[in-house]
Amino acid sequence: MLLQRTVHTGPQPKVQCRNRRLTTLVRAYRPPSNATSASELDVLQRVTQVVPDLVLGQNAAQRPTAAIVSAGVLNGIMDSETLGLKPYENAVIAAINYDRCRNLSGADRTTCQFEKALVNVGSLFAKEVEGRVSTEVNPALANDSAKMVAQVHHLLELYKENGVPSDKLIFQLPGTWAGIQAAKELEAKSVATQVYLIYSLVQGVAAAQAGASIVQPNVGRTRDWYNKNPGVIRDPKGPRQDAGYVSPVDPGVLLVIQLYNYVHKYHSKTKVMASGIRTKEDALALSGVDFLVAPAKVLKELGSTATTEGYNDGLHAAESAGSSSALNTKAAKESDVDKMGAITEASFQEGLGVAGKELLKISLQQKVADVQRLLPYFSKTTTISSNL
Repeated sequence: MLLQRTVHTGPQPKVQCRNRRLTTLVRAYRPPSNATSASELDVLQRVTQVVPDLVLGQNAAQRPTAAIVSAGVLNGIMDSETLGLKPYENAVIAAINYDRCRNLSGADRTTCQFEKALVNVGSLFAKEVEGRVSTEVNPALANDSAKMVAQVHHLLELYKENGVPSDKLIFQLPGTWAGIQAAKELEAKSVATQVYLIYSLVQGVAAAQAGASIVQPNVGRTRDWYNKNPGVIRDPKGPRQDAGYVSPVDPGVLLVIQLYNYVHKYHSKTKVMASGIRTKEDALALSGVDFLVAPAKVLKELGSTATTEGYNDGLHAAESAGSSSALNTKAAKESDVDKMGAITEASFQEGLGVAGKELLKISLQQKVADVQRLLPYFSKTTTISSNL
């Protein structure tokens, strides 16, 4: 017996209404999310290139995007008993036996060994970082632009001998008038420069006018100076500070913000690197700055502090907060910062102010002391002279 199929030609059954409701529910349903929450460090690194302030080998878990080699770094290597730093120590010792240096005598020999040690360690760094290696020019030459330029060219030759291309290098020059003029000459020859020891707006602007690739203000040292000199105005555009009023402005953070806005509005080639970061609050207050040098302690704290961004309840994750930051190029271009005229040596010295002059002098003395402390590794009798 054949079964016949009944075909309904009348109105559709009411079950179709339930199907429409079901369809609506299906469309609204989102599958469980496997997204993970973001730490403050994760969020910061989306808008700022973070440079760990440590010697490579001290923290194998982090691979820095850039590195710095200086007399201070070499001292740290030679003083350390960490096995991970042994290759760098060997690189310093190898400089003592460099043939070109052995043919010299006295201060010339010691200077040669010091420069070779910088390059040997810098060459190892260049193999381990994605970005550039910043090499500090001898701070004892801070007021002699010609000698600084000559040293950079010599360092470039030594790096070339070690097989390191110039596009992996950038050279640190002090924020003196001579240092900025050296940066101008080197940048004109396509040699990247980084002007550091910046404690005033005029230094950063002058360096940007000279075409420096990076300007590096120091947050912590600038703040310290103003804390030790409470009577000095922290923000010329802020309220009066007499009658016992204490300004809440942080001069170190303000300096970075001012420089960032200025260079991104008028000198887009130049980037800002904030250093002297003491706390995670410092770092977050400057989120969006081009580069930020932070010590391991601050990075660890940022990395261990969760945010609500990406928070996952096991079913859905919070939406991304996007790229909001304290600093950004669009806001900088729209800022009301006035453009300065061409800075001369006279206007530079005047614009330094008391804080800039004192901090620059003290910092250079400390840098020269780092060099002098390193020299015994090369010679017990010779020293590098300083023209400070």
